[in-house]
Parts: sequence; structure tokens; C-alpha cells
Amino acid sequence: GLALRGTSSVPETVAQPHGSASALGLVGASAVGAVMLGRSGRARASGVARRAEADVEKPPPFDPAKQIGVTSPLGFSDPLNFTKVGDEEGFRKLRIAEMKHGRVAMMAAVGAIIQPVVHFPGFKDVPSGLGAVLSPPGTYGFVALFVVSGLLEVVLWKDDKNAVASIGDYGNPLQLGLGQPMGETVEMRTRELNNGRAAMFAILGIIVAELATGKNGIEQLGLNPADYSF
Repeated sequence: GLALRGTSSVPETVAQPHGSASALGLVGASAVGAVMLGRSGRARASGVARRAEADVEKPPPFDPAKQIGVTSPLGFSDPLNFTKVGDEEGFRKLRIAEMKHGRVAMMAAVGAIIQPVVHFPGFKDVPSGLGAVLSPPGTYGFVALFVVSGLLEVVLWKDDKNAVASIGDYGNPLQLGLGQPMGETVEMRTRELNNGRAAMFAILGIIVAELATGKNGIEQLGLNPADYSF
């Protein structure tokens, strides 16, 4: 009877370590699973974050066709393909040149009409038209104007850091700091660009016509400068 009780107690003592090992194995497997699940969850979260970043809409590339100065009936016209989509720096250089040339052309076209009939003191004997640039003291006035314009452009009127839409915005000296800013709307900027483009054609036409006919700007209109001089 004692032997049977002894033998029956042996399996009981042997079974206990086996149950403990199973429990430890289960806990270890659970821990490993939890770690793997955590890593998997982080990987999924990282993938979702990357996809979300990829899905964020990137700003569209710079488009010359959507800038100020595109007006009907021509719309965006670049037949020689000087401007490229995405090339904002290249467009900036072209727009700066267009703005400056347009402003000079507007003053030149008006001057070609006014100069034959209006003479500043000391310039009474200066010939009209292109001859004014080649005859003293007209030549001296041209050189002085060239130097002053160059200094203003190099020292004060810079467009290095201006946004494309603000190129040529040096303030309005006639505003005198009073009232609402004038000439800063998209409509006024568009008008300036278009008037400058027209003036470039105009002054080129006046110069070519004078070289071909010998008539100054006002004579090309069929008018006699002597009738309007003062």
C-alpha cells in the first residue's frame, strides 16, 4: 500500500514541472507575439503616414500662362517658347526686362511727339527727332539721363527679391503717402504691361519711319511742329 502510494505520488511531482514549463512557454509566446504585433502596428502606422504624405497635394509648378499680363484676345502668347513651365527664375528675368523696356518705350514714344514742339531752356536749337540725341546739347542731356537711370536701377530700383507679381513695384512717388495705394491692383498692372508692349512697337515704328522719311514723330501724324511750338 505504501509502495503504491509512493508510486502514485511520483507522477504528481513530475507533472508539476511540465505544467510550469508549459505556462512559461505560453507566457513567452505571448510576449513575442505582443512584440511582433507592436512592430507590425508601428510598420502599418509608418506606411499609412508615408502614404498620407504622398497623398498631400503638392503645389503646382510655376505656370507662365497664369501670370499677370495674360489678356485677350491673344491670351498667353509665347510663339518662340522663351518661357517654360516650372522655370520661375527664367520668367522673372524676362518679366523684369519686359517691364523696364515697356516703361522706357512709353516715355520715348511720348517724348517723340512732345520734343518737336516743347523745348527746355537751353535746348531751343536742338533739332527734332533722332537728331536731338546726336547734336549738343541734346547729347549731354541724353548722357545725363542715361547715367541717372542707371544709378536708380542699380542702387534703388532692384527686383532681386520681389515676387513675380510684384516686379517693378517701387512705390508711387505721386501718392505722397496719402489715401489708398494706387496702381497696385491686378487690373492696373495688366494695363501697364499692355501699354508698355504697345509702346515698344510704337517707338520702334516712329524710329523706322523717321529713318525712312526724315519726318519726326509729330510730322508723321501730318502736323506741322511750328504750329504748336512754345
